[in-house]
Amino acid sequence: MVTAQTMMETDRLVALIIMAAMIGFSIDRLLMLLNRKLAPWRFAS
Repeated sequence: MVTAQTMMETDRLVALIIMAAMIGFSIDRLLMLLNRKLAPWRFAS
């Protein structure tokens, strides 16, 4: 990512940022699912 930044490869930077966001979102959803499965009492109504 730093190489792309210093070489002014904007298209590569945008792709890396989008990929990092997608990975972060996926990890967040996975952890929420695990939280609901492992601690169901926290989400009981």
